Amino acid sequence: MVASLLEQALRFRQRVARDRDRALEDTRRMLQSVSEQRGVAPAPVSIDGIIGASPAITEVIAQLKRVAGTRTPVLLRGESGTGKELFARAVHSQSPRAKGPFIRVNCAALSENLLESELFGHEKGAFTGANALKKGRFELADRGTLFLDEIGEISPAFQTKLLRVLQEGEFERVGGMHTIKVDVRIVAATNRDLEDAVARGQFRADLYFRICVVPIVLPPLRNRKSDIKPLAQLFLDRFNTLNGTSVRFAADAFEEICRCKFPGNVRELENCVNRAAALSDGEIVLADELACRQGSCLSSELFRLQEGASPIGGLAAGHLVTPSVRLPASPPQTAAPQPQPAPEPAFPAAPLAAAEPEDAMLRRKSANITRDELIHVMESAGWVQAKAARLLGMTPRQIAYALQKLEIPIRRI
Repeated sequence: MVASLLEQALRFRQRVARDRDRALEDTRRMLQSVSEQRGVAPAPVSIDGIIGASPAITEVIAQLKRVAGTRTPVLLRGESGTGKELFARAVHSQSPRAKGPFIRVNCAALSENLLESELFGHEKGAFTGANALKKGRFELADRGTLFLDEIGEISPAFQTKLLRVLQEGEFERVGGMHTIKVDVRIVAATNRDLEDAVARGQFRADLYFRICVVPIVLPPLRNRKSDIKPLAQLFLDRFNTLNGTSVRFAADAFEEICRCKFPGNVRELENCVNRAAALSDGEIVLADELACRQGSCLSSELFRLQEGASPIGGLAAGHLVTPSVRLPASPPQTAAPQPQPAPEPAFPAAPLAAAEPEDAMLRRKSANITRDELIHVMESAGWVQAKAARLLGMTPRQIAYALQKLEIPIRRI
């Protein structure tokens, strides 16, 4: 009886909280609509370094605030350069765990063995070079938040190990026998279409449902045009503070920046601002000094290099994923129906390769890229093979094969 009453009271409190949040959101939208009708720009929203006044970003921030106070796992989705780590830190800082640790792991930058040791830690003598006990990121993030960046890049074998920790909250260090329990809130991020990966058997469905409880899609910069100018000014102010300068943009330079599409999103905008400020002849940056006016925009070079493929990799520009799992296709019939043409994205994604033997696919992919092109892309990706693979529409194994074939030594940065 008492348990039933407590459960009813809890449900009532949850309904009240939901109704309150909806009312606040409706009020925000109404005020924004009135401001737009009067020609008054809405005040920029600022939360933990995230700034913007566009409807797209204010909607994301409202969603972030609603979910931050819970223990629910969050999956941040969006194109490369949209600021997923910044939003992950905001989820942490707005949560009851704000005083606890925030630990970040880039899953794409580590091999499977290194990732296991990095996340779970290892005992002394567990393998060659393990001269001392090392705590893993899960232990370090206890009572805090663990940010798993680029989670879509982990191998199927390691997905099983990760799933156990997320389900049971316990693990063993590499080479250890003692079970360690942790209390960690998971925030993951990806620019891959995980639903497609699940349908292809590349990503475990049970792990997908474990991490994708609350998906938050971060808008690309081209969908929040009104935020470009305040963001550019923010990056310019940072440049001046770091370098002791007083550089500013001319009016035509700001207009030129606001016209750009920035397929590399906020990261590319920051790159553009820093380059223009560093190379400016005086204290005022003119429109003609911008990289896009000089034809030396990095994203344009990558776009040309890939002959029209998206320079972003992962989610194609303009493509928003739908958090629903597509089942594998049925066995082929004698007369297959004609596929319906899909809408063309702003920057078309690299075409999927037809099914063929893996060794043949490795040779075919590596034969289509020159040594100079591969070095250029590797440098752009910071010599991280997983990132270079996404830029070229290849897999990390194909990149490794091409590096070996073209005799390109791996550089460590």
